[in-house]
Formats: sequence, C-alpha cells, structure tokens
Amino acid sequence: MKRRLSYFLPLFFPVFLGATPSLRLVPSYESCSYYLSEVESDSVVIRYRAKGSVSWQQAYPPYHDTKLHEYRGSLVRLTAACTYEVICYHQDDSIISEFTTWSDTPPIARHIKLNSLKKEKGGNIVLKGLHGTENGWIMITGNKPIRSNGEAEAALLIDDCSFLLFDGLTVTGGHLHGIKTGKHAEQIRFSNCDISHWGRIPMSQDSSGHFLDDIGQPVNNDAGICIYKSHNIVVERSYIHDPNGKTNTWNGTVEMGEYVGRSYVFSHPQGPNAIYVMQARGGIVLRYNDLVGSQTHRYNDPIEAWQNREVNGGFAYDADIYGNMIAFGQDDGIELDGGQCNVRVYDNRIEQVYCGISTAPNRKGPSYIFNNLLWNMTNSLGNSGNAIKNGGGDTFTQGRQYLFHNTIIHDGGGMAGVGYGKDENRELFIATLRNNIILSLRSDKSTERKGLCINDPHLNPACDFDYDYLGNICNRSSRGSVCAVDGAEAHAVYGRPAFHNMQQGVFTLDKRDKHIGKGEFLPGFSNVTHPTAGAFEFGSCSLTPKRPIDGEADKYCVTLINETPQQVRIRLGKVGTGNYSIRMAEDMAAWISVSTNRKKLKDNSELIITLQRKDSTTPYWQNGVLFVRFDNGYSIPITVNTPLL
Repeated sequence: MKRRLSYFLPLFFPVFLGATPSLRLVPSYESCSYYLSEVESDSVVIRYRAKGSVSWQQAYPPYHDTKLHEYRGSLVRLTAACTYEVICYHQDDSIISEFTTWSDTPPIARHIKLNSLKKEKGGNIVLKGLHGTENGWIMITGNKPIRSNGEAEAALLIDDCSFLLFDGLTVTGGHLHGIKTGKHAEQIRFSNCDISHWGRIPMSQDSSGHFLDDIGQPVNNDAGICIYKSHNIVVERSYIHDPNGKTNTWNGTVEMGEYVGRSYVFSHPQGPNAIYVMQARGGIVLRYNDLVGSQTHRYNDPIEAWQNREVNGGFAYDADIYGNMIAFGQDDGIELDGGQCNVRVYDNRIEQVYCGISTAPNRKGPSYIFNNLLWNMTNSLGNSGNAIKNGGGDTFTQGRQYLFHNTIIHDGGGMAGVGYGKDENRELFIATLRNNIILSLRSDKSTERKGLCINDPHLNPACDFDYDYLGNICNRSSRGSVCAVDGAEAHAVYGRPAFHNMQQGVFTLDKRDKHIGKGEFLPGFSNVTHPTAGAFEFGSCSLTPKRPIDGEADKYCVTLINETPQQVRIRLGKVGTGNYSIRMAEDMAAWISVSTNRKKLKDNSELIITLQRKDSTTPYWQNGVLFVRFDNGYSIPITVNTPLL
C-alpha cells in the first residue's frame, strides 16, 4: 500500500503537496529492494521501521542512477514475516509505503509424498501443472530418493508450477542437472535436500584441458540445481556435493585422452556447478547451503551465472545469497556478473577457489557484499587469483558495488580490477569499500601487483575506499598497500589484525586489536555505533558461515600433519535433542577417519569430533570439508588439510 505522508514527520523535513513519485518495494526473507522513480532531487533519505514500532531507522543512502532517473537500494537484516513501513524523503516531498517480508513457514494446504509422483522410465520425474496458492502451499516430502539413470536432462524437472515446497529430497543422477526449474516455475522452495552424482562423466580432454563427454562435447555448467529464467526460487539448508564432472585449472597439464601430458595455458575453467542461475526473473534466495566440491571433483564456480554482459544476466535483480559454505572450485566461488541490481551477498564463507567473488561486470547495480569471510583460496594446483575481481570498462561498467565488513585473506590479490570486455580500460569498476579487513599473504613488490590489498589501476575517481583495515604479512611493518585515487583510505588502519587463530579459521578479533571501534558507522549494516572492521564484530560468535545455530567451534580448520589425532570441540547451546550426521566428500574417506563423543544432539553440551589421518597415499592433495549436519539441514563446516608427506 502507498499513502501520502502529511503527519508525524520530523519538523526539519517540510512537506509539500506535489506529485507523488513512484515507489516500488520488493521484499524477501531478510531484505527489501526499493526503487524510487520520477524524483527530481539531489538527495533522498530512506527510513524504515517494523510496523507498530515507535522509532525509525535510517537506511544506508540509496544509489542514484542518473541515467534512469531512479534511486534504488536495499534494506537488510530484516525479520522474516514482519510488516515494515518505509518513508522516502526527497527535496520537497515524501512518501510512505509498507511491505511484509517472506515467511519461513508458509501456510501448507496440501501434503504430497514424493513416491506418489509419476516417474519416467529412467527414474526421473517431470513435474508440470501443479499449483498451490499464496495462502495454501503444496509441500512435497522426500520419503523416497530420486535416482535417475542419467538419460533425462534432469533427475527432477519442474515447470509450469507454483507455490511448491520440496522438503528433504535426496536426488542422484540427471544427464545434465540434478534439479532444473523452468521459465514458467515460480514460488518454488527446496529445503534440506541432498543432491549428488549429477551430470556427465568426463571421458577425455581436449588440447586446452577442457573435459569432454562420451560424444566429445565439453562438460560445462552441469548443475546440482539449474535455475532457468525462473522467479522466486529458494534453495536452503541443502547439501550439493560430489558431481560426476571435473573442471580444468586455468593453466595445467592434460590428464586423460590423446593429449595426456600436454601443457596448456590460460584456458578458462569449464566444469560442473553446484547452482547455475540462467537469467533469473528475480527473487532468487540461496541460504544456509553447503555447496562444496572435492579435490578430485572440483566445481567450475560453485555458484555460477549466465549471460554475464546482460543487464538481465546472472541473478539480475532482487536476490540474496547468504549463510552458505562455498568451497572447492577452479574459478570463482560466486559469480555475480550481470545486472547486480539489488543483489545481496553476505554471511558466506568462501575458500578453496581461485577467486572469491566476481563482479565483472556490474551492468546496473547496486550490489551489496558484506560480512563475508574469504580465505584459504586456491585451486587444485595451489594457485590463487583475486579475492574480489572487478572490471567491465566503459562499455559494461554501469553499476556500483558496496563492500562492507568483509574479512578477506588473500594470496593473489584483494579487491582488484582484472578486466572484462575489450575496452582499453577494461579493468574499470565502481565500488565503495568500508570497514573491511584485507590482509595480503604475498609481497606487494611483484610486477603483477598481486600483493595489493586494493588495486584500482585506472584510479577511478568514482570509487570510494575508506575506513578499511589493510595488512600485509610480508612487509616488516605489516602495512598493506593500495593503488587508488589520491585521498583514498584516509581513515584506514594499517597492520596485521589480531585474529584469535587464523591458522584454525577463527577470525574473531582479540581485545588487543588496534582497529576495535575505529570503523565508520554504516546505517543498516553496522550493528554498533563504533564498529570494528571485518566480518565479525568484536565479541561476537565465531561461527562461520553465520547461521541461526546456538553453538560455535573452537576451530574451523584442522591441519593433520601426521597420524596424531586432533579434536574439534563444538559448544552447543539450545539446539534441541535430535540426530546429526558427519558428512564429507567421497574422496575424503581414503585419507581421514572421524569419530565423535555422542550419538545425538543435546542442549548445553559439548560435541567432540576426533579426526585422524589414515596411512594412505592418494594421487591428489588431501584437502576437504566435513560437516556436522543437523537433521534440519543446518550444519557446522570444518575444513581439513593434510600437507603432502
């Protein structure tokens, strides 16, 4: 609803009875995009509150698109199933409207068991023409696994369906995809699903290193879940793992087929994805998932997007990616390339990938990247690129990305322009950075500038960098370096952060750290008046990725140097009583054994996981991630590394 506001405004905001501008609000669970059009004003102030509350909160200033004459931005950290009011103040007028965020528990009108659905001869399911309503969803529970023989495009294909909630599915197989949603699918949710062994099996490689199937076609973009031009699709608390396919590195040696032993260089990785988004129609939410490949079956990008150069490409607009564990890819952890219009990426943990997040190019903007942990980044050969890669030049760089409160530990480059398109200034990007920790593990003296915390090679005056925490462990002073326009990072703190234990993946800050309380307050994004840089506010829980779990581990990364057992202790608060399981990639079983001290979860207890390296030799580096997965699909991930003996 919309209504003109002519009362209870602050006295310093005069109200005039001019034409009401157009305000459009697009909510999800914890966020809401807003679009304010037809406004002739140099400044706009956005405030919001839960309906019935007394006080208003100020939002972060909106992005002003001067070409489209539109102000737009996002409200974040909202509560699900809550109604909010929004006030937009502009030059000589104001407008008020309201929205309700999505519910975690939509009303269910009908229950269907999966085994009651018709299966095709190959074991796959094609679901069309099944529609619930906004007030009466249809829940489909996975009482039987879907096992496709691999001949159908997807083990589960969904189109011309709406208001469906799939819960607890186990899906294996699918010639290309485990699950695919079509262009007539909308309001579809997948919760607590297990998806594996989809896609084509590589039979050989070409001279560029790309893996080929049995008819000589490149194995690329086979996905655990493929979202094709769908609208309002949710994937949550799901484990997508062990694809059939493999992915080549950027530079390497051919492993199979007639070109075995031949070296190749600069060959873009091609291979499977956990989730592949193809020109979404808005409303994509990926939250609290475990999207982890393995050392022997790495993803291309765990989260990949299609049509990078288009405004409607990739996630396009009004999307959320949060609370996910993302690991083991040969290229990007998350590929945002495309529209990036009110696309929000936060609370994720990204590691064991060549690059962390790609924003090259940002065709419209704004996108918001905040409170993410990016570290331990490497492909299968131990090489790494930039943590955040940008670019697009004059042709493709049209939008701005905001990076707030991230913790970035990099060995190949921090926030950097790396190029997209063919413009001479193809590395050009537009970004605002505040309150990030960026720590380099590489010397900043290299000719490639890979040791820089921030590298803006075109010194774009539209970029805005400040209040970050910049370090480099290779410098005697631990001072990080930047390449940016004069005046950038005027209020930065330089040095090495005092993490509780970086080697064990605990990135909360010790009280001795010199940045505590020295960040800039960011309305809507900072939860204290004097914030601290990084993904973890001082004194907060160390759990990573951030999830609604009452518990935290004493470490999130274990290095097994020899066969001496090591333990991970997980403090559990109010988690209820129930079952849990230890899950990990199939190739980890050859080199690690796991035991625990209790069979069930229990409130206010300690779960102890004992890890031991087996006496085994494998033709690959022994790295992986294991998960303590609760019955409801939430999990606590633990990275395990075993150096070569």
